[in-house]
Amino acid sequence: MALTDLCNGILARGVVGTDDVLALRRVVFDEITVTPEEVEALFRIDEGTEKRVPEWRAFFLEAMTDWLVRQQEPSGYITPQQADWLIARIEADRRVRNGTELELVVRALELADEAPASLSAFGLSLVTRAVVENDGRISADEVQRLRRLVFALSGPGRMAVTREEAAALFDLNDATRGRDNDPSWTDFFMRAVANAITAAAGWTPPGRDEALRRERWLADPKDGIAAAMERQYGKMPTSRLGRKLYLLKNLPGWMHRGLTEPGAEGVFDARLESHTASAEAAAPVDLEEARWLLDRIGRDGEFDENERALIAFLREIAPTTDPDLQPLIDRLAA
Repeated sequence: MALTDLCNGILARGVVGTDDVLALRRVVFDEITVTPEEVEALFRIDEGTEKRVPEWRAFFLEAMTDWLVRQQEPSGYITPQQADWLIARIEADRRVRNGTELELVVRALELADEAPASLSAFGLSLVTRAVVENDGRISADEVQRLRRLVFALSGPGRMAVTREEAAALFDLNDATRGRDNDPSWTDFFMRAVANAITAAAGWTPPGRDEALRRERWLADPKDGIAAAMERQYGKMPTSRLGRKLYLLKNLPGWMHRGLTEPGAEGVFDARLESHTASAEAAAPVDLEEARWLLDRIGRDGEFDENERALIAFLREIAPTTDPDLQPLIDRLAA
């Protein structure tokens, strides 16, 4: 059955059943790639139906992340154009669907190697909106989703928390002050903000152009790893998916030999070196960080238990701080 007929039939009923999901899977995954037309059809179904079986969510997220993360060249890089389209598409009806649309943003950021900072900021805004528009309290599920967002590999902080993300968490804390928030919120808030102040950024992946160059090198039939591996393990498949499976199967045997790319840093060596440099760059709270925290934590003239927990935590993990922050630490952590 054609995708248009399937979509129209489901929308007319207002219900997505198990048979519908199976039929959609056959159509969407009949080819290796998910098309923009199929992406739009799935969004229409998600928005236009009131009842959906649990299998729908899994299928929707699988198809969407395939299109956003896995199908691009190189795989793992969400382009600014894709991020802008996704943000506009979710915002079109001004309604946040936590189980599909919001989860799609979070999962895409988790799976990607690199994504525009605007997508992470949009995800945080969606969680905040969901909290405020629902019962005004932060649930354990929402804390977990926030944790996944700010520590996502492709987020702007590369598994560290940025100043902008910390500011968004402060805004959410202010908006829910006095509410019956889940106890996990306090622990997450203090650790995430402290991370933004004291921790170095995480590993930064190569840019999209460099990733494309490395991917071509991996598949080069005459030079580099491709030719050498084919001599030992047999011919490499020609399809992109086949090449990835071939490398996943055979590459681990090479890694312990210190495999590096000729004329450039090896991928694994580069990641290790970057991670080591980041760790060494971490430092106690300096003057600029102290002034930012003082401005943000005292903005409304009140200090709640979460902010007190943050200051006590900073006192524990970063005992050497700028003198400007010390009076506040002494006052709130006493």
